[in-house]
Amino acid sequence: MPSADSLNQARTLLERGRAGEARDVLAAAMAGGLDGAPCRSLMGFILHQLGDIPGCARELKEAVRLAPDDGAAQFALASISFRLGDEADAEAATRRAIALGLDDVHSASLLGRILTKQGRFAEAEGAWRKAVQRNPASPQAQRELADLIWMQTGDITKARAGLDAAPQSHEIVAVTVRLLEAAGEDEAAYALAAERAKRDPSLHVLAARAALGLDPQAAERHLAASPRDGTPARAKAEAEVDLALGRSEQAVRRAEALRAARPNDQHAIALLATAYRLAGDDRYKALYDYDRLVRTFFIDPPPGWTSLEDYLADLGQALDRIHGPLTHPVGQSLRHGSQTMRGLADYPDPAIRALFAAIDAPIRRHIAAIGADSGYRIASAWSVRLNSGGFHLNHVHPEGWLSSAFYVRVPRDMPGTEGWLKFGEPGPPTSPRLEADHLIKPQAGMLVLFPSCMWHGTVPFSSDDKRLSCAFDIVRA
Repeated sequence: MPSADSLNQARTLLERGRAGEARDVLAAAMAGGLDGAPCRSLMGFILHQLGDIPGCARELKEAVRLAPDDGAAQFALASISFRLGDEADAEAATRRAIALGLDDVHSASLLGRILTKQGRFAEAEGAWRKAVQRNPASPQAQRELADLIWMQTGDITKARAGLDAAPQSHEIVAVTVRLLEAAGEDEAAYALAAERAKRDPSLHVLAARAALGLDPQAAERHLAASPRDGTPARAKAEAEVDLALGRSEQAVRRAEALRAARPNDQHAIALLATAYRLAGDDRYKALYDYDRLVRTFFIDPPPGWTSLEDYLADLGQALDRIHGPLTHPVGQSLRHGSQTMRGLADYPDPAIRALFAAIDAPIRRHIAAIGADSGYRIASAWSVRLNSGGFHLNHVHPEGWLSSAFYVRVPRDMPGTEGWLKFGEPGPPTSPRLEADHLIKPQAGMLVLFPSCMWHGTVPFSSDDKRLSCAFDIVRA
């Protein structure tokens, strides 16, 4: 009969990073009759380490069945259930863990994430407030609470109240600066970062980024005062300062080094493209070859719909129901609008689910046309609804390969280029300023596909109609 020694041996192997051996030792012991909640919990953690998330959930459910009063096991089960998308089970297990005494910042934060994702915002705010009470220094709890208050109210004073009362760590200051920038309070964001950097030199890079659009010379001074830590954030800030000050050749050298160190970082590629363009280097045209790399398609109506017009009407109604009343989230490119709180693949509405099949053929045609020998998968998908005055800041998608815009509903009677999708205008400032060099007029039913490294944004529009779209980030399979 296996003894507890097998459990200890498996635990030691796991702690030493030998998860496969730990699984084999514990599996052999369990086959010989060893069982119990500690055994099942440990096997769950081992399987999690090995990437077998369903297996981990299975073992943790058994651990909870054997020891229903074990709060730590309940919390572990809640975390895995949430990761698997079993939100009802995750919420129930989280509440059981809290009732069993695991009433800490981690349990409250998990409950906050679950409720936020479900759109139960008042309850979610209560959970995040409890998390902040349990640990006011938690950057995650403070960020999530501030972001949720901002999206519900659009009131920067209310949103930052908890942050101002929190211990002013590097992380808390960064969260506050990010919130102020989302609210359009760029000068206040820079003032806060600059003041805090006097006491914490590690914040000089943050201050430099905040100063770029206001005073590039001040941004350079902050970089000179910051520790030379070799981080990507500092390297990118150095290139951005060069661009803002018109030092194109130096920006090229720095951006080339950054891309060599991070070849799959789409933001690094975008900075290099901007440096090439500012320097008049023809290599810009290879990176931003609009004729070859940017294409538009009109989708066919998916099965179940006889016309594209009927499908777009149903899709628009489904998306309107899930957008709700929130304003734009913090840390995203959109302004004066809303973004869905969860991935589109999570929503059961038939019209939303049908979209993934409808865009498959255009995506495959585009991949073939650009000469890429690759399959694909959609890494993330979301919807954006813009109000009058709405737009997207110029941005890239750092983790993607191809990105997209699919237009569900487009406002009528927009003059000139209002509401158009623009490419090439950089996110960071440049000297001289670089304007967009490629534009596309949105039309309902149109899918636009382009490299994730291309700067893109939206020309603001004025209309009583809301613009409704979906977006996807595509990666190689």
